Amino acid sequence: MTLARRLAAALSFVAVAALTACASAAPGTPASAAASVDIPDTPVGERVSWIIDRLEADVDTTPGEWARVLHESFLAQVPAEQVAELVNRQLRPAAPFTVTAYQGTETQAVATLAGALGDPFDLSLTIDGASRITGMVFGPVAEPWSPSASLDEVEQRLADLPGEVSALVLRGDEEALAVDANRLAPLASAFKLYVLLAVADAVASGDLSWDEKLVLRDIDRSLPSGELQTAPTGTEVSVRDAASAMIRISDNTATDLLITRLGRERVEAAVARSGHSDPAVLSPFFSTKELFTLGWGDASLRAEWNSADDAGKRALLDRIDAAPLAVEVADVATPVWQDGFDWFASANDIAAVHRALQQTQDAEVLGILSENPGQGLDLGTWPYAAFKGGSSLGVLTGSWFARDDASEATVVWLMADDDAQAVTGAMSDFFHLAQDALRLAH
Repeated sequence: MTLARRLAAALSFVAVAALTACASAAPGTPASAAASVDIPDTPVGERVSWIIDRLEADVDTTPGEWARVLHESFLAQVPAEQVAELVNRQLRPAAPFTVTAYQGTETQAVATLAGALGDPFDLSLTIDGASRITGMVFGPVAEPWSPSASLDEVEQRLADLPGEVSALVLRGDEEALAVDANRLAPLASAFKLYVLLAVADAVASGDLSWDEKLVLRDIDRSLPSGELQTAPTGTEVSVRDAASAMIRISDNTATDLLITRLGRERVEAAVARSGHSDPAVLSPFFSTKELFTLGWGDASLRAEWNSADDAGKRALLDRIDAAPLAVEVADVATPVWQDGFDWFASANDIAAVHRALQQTQDAEVLGILSENPGQGLDLGTWPYAAFKGGSSLGVLTGSWFARDDASEATVVWLMADDDAQAVTGAMSDFFHLAQDALRLAH
């Protein structure tokens, strides 16, 4: 019998974080008998792996280990000593563990862990841009997903997701499902598809090569997600590797290096070429550093931005670019997409940029897009999968282009809500419905 006990609730800027202990007196399915799944190489995936390492270590975990990875808002409600005690006394005796299911974005994930003793349990995790844990729940395994029987059922269940939802399913060029597919919605990191298209266009014109080296300066550093922001000044990275990091792990600093090298006007040209329904909403085109500064930096900059014309906005962005980022991860505390500080496109627009990227027929582009196939895809059904998603405060996006020898499908899901906690709570259903749509679109 599983004992679940809520120990605390800590309000963070991503979600309401609760730490719940699960201890089992009766043996359940041994980990050795459970099928395992891979944990993706994302910031939150790496933190999930870190937690599993603490659960399976030869010696007890220490409060100091947890103090270094838990956000201050979490620690204010649940001391590191209490977390270590829970892990050592309630969870570690069930080691070793197998991850039998995983759903997630760059910063949010739910992993199901099956131990050698006791019942399986879900680890729900939310991290900030510095990979500090803002939300952690060890709780009973969620009810098994009941697959949708039709795209009509998928559409009905999409209506149960929180906030504003747009969705599109294409079988080739044929529209199989559309929910508010022309609504302009915040994209979070899905905007990086437009940067990749601009890179592809510059390579095709001979103005850029995949092997060209980009050099990291202090003023280029953005906030996570990603890894390049912590690299030494002067680090060189090829255009190919920067583009790969931008798509595969949504590296913000790599993205900004590419935008700087291209010039924002070339990215804006790629937005227009892709068939975006309203390219003006992405002009001037933000870098991630610029968005962090405008969204969560000095309020006077937002006021200046809101009163400026196009030339004034571009001049302001040039000033932001000339100085190191002054925003800390802890400053990113509330959603700002409602005030226009995000990148915006419709589900139809995202499907169009996926199609434009495929039409480049550039092996580098197609390979980069498929390095991280995302959640919800059966690679046995669709041997090729291009994916880009994103998540930020109150925003969750997912887009897939999949094909086999006979057919292709495009699935785009866009969700936004003022209540960031509601978006986090709906993440599992969001990806399950995408999985259903990809299966039914085949």
